[in-house]
Amino acid sequence: MDYLDFLSNGGVDFKGRTLEMIWSFTDEQIESIHDFVQIIFPLDKPSESTFHGCYLSSQEIINKIKGNQTAKENILKSSKWYFSFLKRNIWLWNRKYDHNQLRITRVIECLRLLVSEQEADKFYENVLKIIEDDNRINEISLNFWNKA
Repeated sequence: MDYLDFLSNGGVDFKGRTLEMIWSFTDEQIESIHDFVQIIFPLDKPSESTFHGCYLSSQEIINKIKGNQTAKENILKSSKWYFSFLKRNIWLWNRKYDHNQLRITRVIECLRLLVSEQEADKFYENVLKIIEDDNRINEISLNFWNKA
């Protein structure tokens, strides 16, 4: 899969989906489809959750994405899109354990790797704000977010 092409609106993921197609997912699709998160929030390590094998396998591709304004803007747009899902569906993931907590860690790590420290910190802080009055998240997940 060509991450740079995909993230800069020129290509498709390993299932033939564009970013626009993923951004049009319903909340039910966001919750139940598990292979898109690693695509729109790529990291420099393979996922332990899915087995499609797509990840940023070289510093060269990381540098190309970091140097491409459209790709970075789209990663940021994806983080805002996903945050909206989290905000609308807090009842779904504000519990001791939920797969969305792993996704939150990934978003923070991806923003830090490819966009900026500031955007990663902002996403993290915004997630904490929406659970501050009724935090049911386990300490392990909270620590992962803090260290991401």
